[in-house]
Amino acid sequence: MNPERRIYPRLNVNIAAELSTREGETADVTLINLSLGGMLVEGGPEMAELKPPVQGAPLELYLHFGLADGPVHCLCRVVYNQRQSQRCLRYGLSILSVDHQASERLQAYIQQQLK
Repeated sequence: MNPERRIYPRLNVNIAAELSTREGETADVTLINLSLGGMLVEGGPEMAELKPPVQGAPLELYLHFGLADGPVHCLCRVVYNQRQSQRCLRYGLSILSVDHQASERLQAYIQQQLK
């Protein structure tokens, strides 16, 4: 059995979100879980169309979603992908950058939900 390597606790959620590339391509997704370090998103075939600008480069995407206290926008890197079915794909994302207010909003939301 693999030991847990995550630094931050994960919270299971069901939150509508959007992924976008620097070039403006988008895909609607659902957040499956989230933490201060990353999240798991699930979406349809349009997720597979999101490509890095240079073949072989890591795929970095903007993630946008809303919490009760306001929006969260962050830059993430895809650290793994997993096909669930022909029409369902999951991306494990690592947060590369997020503004201070959004980080505080995310932290407060996670702490509140874990109580």
